[in-house]
Amino acid sequence: MLLTIITLGFYWPWATVRTRRYFYANTQLDGHAFDYLAKPLSLLIGYVLVQVVVIAFYVSSHLLSPSLEMLILWVYGAGIIGFLLIFPLLLYKTLRFRAKNTMYRNVRFKFEGSKSDAYVTFAAWALLVPLTFGLIVPYWKMRKKEYALSNLLFGETKFGFKPQAGEYYNYYLIFMAITIAFYIAITIVIDIALAPTSLGMSDASGEISNLSSVELIVIVVGYAVLIAAGIAIEKGLWMYLYNYNLSVLSLGPLKFESKMAFKELVMIAIQKYVATVFTLGLLYPWAKIRITKYQLEHCRVVAPDGDLGEYFEAEVEKEGALGEAATDEFDFDVGL
Repeated sequence: MLLTIITLGFYWPWATVRTRRYFYANTQLDGHAFDYLAKPLSLLIGYVLVQVVVIAFYVSSHLLSPSLEMLILWVYGAGIIGFLLIFPLLLYKTLRFRAKNTMYRNVRFKFEGSKSDAYVTFAAWALLVPLTFGLIVPYWKMRKKEYALSNLLFGETKFGFKPQAGEYYNYYLIFMAITIAFYIAITIVIDIALAPTSLGMSDASGEISNLSSVELIVIVVGYAVLIAAGIAIEKGLWMYLYNYNLSVLSLGPLKFESKMAFKELVMIAIQKYVATVFTLGLLYPWAKIRITKYQLEHCRVVAPDGDLGEYFEAEVEKEGALGEAATDEFDFDVGL
């Protein structure tokens, strides 16, 4: 983190590779660790590409005179269109890059999604969000997961992923209702708590007096509760969708499951947020490791006969005979 800051971000590729290798090497399945094979220079190319686009857009939009409103609008419009045109390609390249640079038991992962499907999934469906007033978002979320997981292979075996749109909508509607109900309730509670003192907030001259200590406590506690609730709602929705996604994921005869619990995950997430904020980011690595450990230690790969080794040994043999070391097409990671 320090080297990334003092190099104005250019150490990011090396930091990312070192971090991923550390996490992969300490993640084990059936007694075997994962490997991350990428080189920092490959990530640097993607990083520089994104930074050039961002800087060019920023400079072109801010150097124009404020009087040229229509021209500024055209620049922003062109930027949005350009983003929709390049973003699916960047995601496609990133998914291919990360898959082929991830290895388990000497067998690489592969990503065989197409560019056309990437544009349909990440651009065409995105255009429908405003037209449907956001109602398409849960379905779009599911389609993005389908693109990422249904096109993933381990060696020569393709992952199976068959989610139901109804399940996604159930989770989104439940958490949307919880969000609305909670924010209405906390607003009412704060208004009631401040009502007795708000009547005497004006002094003799009619000016608003300073807030009392009670009001400050109510406001601080209220905002703290709102932040904690926001974290709980965000992580809760993510957790339930994650657990569901793994329940409908398969790899040949293997099944997956996740048993993360809402209360435990939320407590860890809140502690992560508090530790990161109050130490100005110094405890972020500790927080990241803690939440990653919780997530991975509550995931399981289930074999029909209870023996994972036999399946993976067969995949190693197929990979040695048929597998390719890496895809021929040039790929990169842009950190998305």
